[in-house]
Amino acid sequence: MRTITLELPDAILESYEEDMDVIKKEMNRGFVIWEYLNGHLSLAECGNILGIGYRGFLELLWSSGIPVDGLNEAELEEQVSFLRTAVEE
Repeated sequence: MRTITLELPDAILESYEEDMDVIKKEMNRGFVIWEYLNGHLSLAECGNILGIGYRGFLELLWSSGIPVDGLNEAELEEQVSFLRTAVEE
């Protein structure tokens, strides 16, 4: 993974009390969501990047109020498989 340097407005630094770990986590999360919404990353890729897995990323989107209606064929099949497993248990 590459490292980049960003200039942040003072207001952002102040709102996070200059806690760079929280800022880094939130920026990473926001950028991954942005890339998903723009069709550059799949749900599974996003979950892997954030270390929360496919289901964790779905839950992150749901909890953020972001609808998940653009599943590709593989993602839809993964959801169907997950639901079948949950129903069978």
